[in-house]
This record gives sequence, C-alpha cells and structure tokens, in this order.
Amino acid sequence: MSRQRFFADATLLAASLASTGAGLLAFNTARHYHAGLLRETLLVGGPLLLAAGLLACLRLPLSFRIALSMTLISIAVAAYAAEAYLRALPKLRVRMAARRFGLAFDARKKLEVVEDLRRQGQDAWPAAFPAWEGLKLGPSGLLPLGGISNVTTVFCNEMGPYVVYESDEHGFRNPKGLWSSPGLDLALLGDSFTQGDCVPFDQDFASLIRRERPSTLNLGMLGNGPLLMLAGLKEYLPELKPGRVLWVYTEGNDLVLDLNSEKRYPLLMGYLDPEGRQDLLSRQPECDALLRRLIEEEYAAFGPAGPEIAAPGRFWKLWALRQSLGLFVGDSGVNPARADFGLFRRVLLEAQRGARAWGGEVTLVYLPSEGRYFDRTSRRNHDQVREKVVAILDELHLPWIDLDPVFSGAPDVSALFAYPGGHLSPAGNRLVAETILRSLRDQQKN
Repeated sequence: MSRQRFFADATLLAASLASTGAGLLAFNTARHYHAGLLRETLLVGGPLLLAAGLLACLRLPLSFRIALSMTLISIAVAAYAAEAYLRALPKLRVRMAARRFGLAFDARKKLEVVEDLRRQGQDAWPAAFPAWEGLKLGPSGLLPLGGISNVTTVFCNEMGPYVVYESDEHGFRNPKGLWSSPGLDLALLGDSFTQGDCVPFDQDFASLIRRERPSTLNLGMLGNGPLLMLAGLKEYLPELKPGRVLWVYTEGNDLVLDLNSEKRYPLLMGYLDPEGRQDLLSRQPECDALLRRLIEEEYAAFGPAGPEIAAPGRFWKLWALRQSLGLFVGDSGVNPARADFGLFRRVLLEAQRGARAWGGEVTLVYLPSEGRYFDRTSRRNHDQVREKVVAILDELHLPWIDLDPVFSGAPDVSALFAYPGGHLSPAGNRLVAETILRSLRDQQKN
C-alpha cells in the first residue's frame, strides 16, 4: 500500500471513529437530559450518519480521498484552535474586566488561592453550593443548601481579584450574628446574582440593601433555581420569621433551565409538601462534614490543576466549542415551550403559604437577562416567558419589583454587567439595590 493511500484511508477511518465516538457520547448524555426527541436525534444521529458517510468515502478514487483527508485535518486543526481560544476566553474576559475596573488581575486558579490562604493559617475552602456536582446527597440522603460554615470561602473571579469571604453560621454570605438577631427584617432568596457573584462583599446588592436595612439575611447560592429557593425558605426562615422575603427571580435561567433540572430530584419536589423539610438548622455539623469530604474528593481527583482546568478530556471532546455552538444534548438557550409554568406556580404558591404561616410576605424581584438587551431572538423568547410569569404573579396576588424598566433606561446596559455573559458589575448591583429599597419604601407608604 502506498503512503498516500495509507494516509488517506487512516485519516478517513480515524474521522469515522471520532464521529462514532461523538454520537455515542451524545447518546450517553441524552439519558440524563430531557431535551426532546428531535434535538437528541439530530445530535446523536448526525455524527453516526457522518461516520457512515466517511466509511463510504473509502470507495472514492485516491485523489478524492487525499483531498478529503486534507480538508478533514484542516477542519480538525481549526476546531481545536478554536477550542483552545474559547478555553482561554474566560480568563481573557476577566483580565479585560480588571483593566476596565482598575483592579489587579489575579491569575491564580481557585485551588491555588485556597492553598495560599491555608499556608497563612486560615481554614480556607472553595465555595460549595447545592447545585454543585449535580446535587450530590450524603449517605443519609442529606442535601446541604449552604456552604461550609464559619470558614474562609474562596468564591469566584470575574473582575480581576478573587472574591473571598467568611461564611456565616450556616455557610451563606452574611455577617456573623444575623441568625440570632431578633426581628429579622428581610430575607433574600436567589442564585449567584443574589449571592454576589463576583463582586466584593460590600458591593453586592444584598450588602448594599443591608446598609439601610441591617437585619437582612442573604440565602442566595450559585445555581439555585425555584425549588432550591423554596427549600431555603422552608428550611431556614420559619424560625427566623422575616417580615418580607425577596424572591429574586433570574430571568435567564430560573424557569427556562434550572427548574427542569431540579424537578428530577424527589427530595426537592418534596418541598412542595407543606411538611417537607430536612431540619437543616440542626444538622449543620453533618452538612459541613459532607461538604468537606466531597470537596476533598473532587480536588484529589483532579490534582493540583483543580477541576476548572483539569479534565483534558473536555478539550479533546471540544466541550467549549460545542457549548458555544449549541451542539450539546442538554438544555440550550431560552426555549419557552420547555418552561414548566404549572410547577413554577406551585412553587410560588407554597412559598407564599409558608411565609404567611409565620406572618411574612413574599415579594418577587424580577431580574432581567442581559441577553434580552442585545439579541432580538432572546428578547422575544424571554418576553413569552415573562408574560406567563406575570400572569401567575397576578393570579396569586404576589407583589413584585420589576427591574426591567430601570435596566432598559440605563444609559449603557453593558456597564451593568462585568462582561458579556457575566454577572452584575458594581454599577449593576447598585442599581438593583436602589430600586429594591425604593420599592420597599413605596410599599410601606401605601
């Protein structure tokens, strides 16, 4: 066999095997998602058909096989170059954000920050959150809703320096002592935006609200969707009895992504039962032990590089490129047809019932998605979901604070976010806090 024939045939066979692997990978992933038959068929069947087509190309004349092989190699080189760029892009965005905000850029990985703090004698840990690692449960079925309590917590970096804070008595981002303060005024429920990803402690909107209303407890955690927020309300707030619960609804993911994932877990669905609870207030030592063990296992598996850069398999699977192109089996973008409005209504109804049982009230804070201001299709899809969400709020007579008008009226909407696709900037957090405080004052007058 000539070298040219060997080269052409080996390249086509390798490409066929790679396509088969991609199809099998998509099939394996499809078992864990509910993305719809059509999407799964395309993303599983497409690579398998391509694999069959490449095998059929082995019957082409040699000159055609050589030309096709060179084309395939060029495409592969371009794809992996794009993958390398996309993997580096988050750090480039943070570096540019640091320059924009006049902050020093910290190039360390999260685990390196943790290890440096530990060398200084601090009990430092990476931030943990309930949605982390797919809602892992302890041996007894325990699901912690906060992080590790009373430790130095290394959170995230979107603006240059890492956000590091001391977690409170139940692993949340609050000043110590709030859990025992009499007459809790406000409690915030939400996801990473509410937790303050990734601005310094005194610049997140929960801290800014606390300047005017000191007795404000923040239960926001990265990855929280409606069922996890309901869980936080029922686990922690009946004993604290805050006068008002601010339910921070994040338009970009709460209903269109998170709820569809959360409803697959019987434990979370159990919070729709009026008696559904884990009694987490009395189980903090058990939560801490579980989270410490899970974190140690994860970081031991990935080694010194840490989970954020390790797992080279993701590179060879073109994970970042497929994510950016929407070529993955799981949920993709905003699909109004997949929003479970009925379940969302049940969640809000149970939250409302639970708060009123102790004499409190729930107010929904509608935090708009950045995408609606820069993409017409995204805006149209978000508007379809928003219309039905507002109808539910009206039906339940649930008061709400709409942040869309103030975001729309900002001179530069992009300045409200750390970078495209990122979380709120300090200016965005200030605008949210000012709007919420103004609305609460107006409600008190009325």
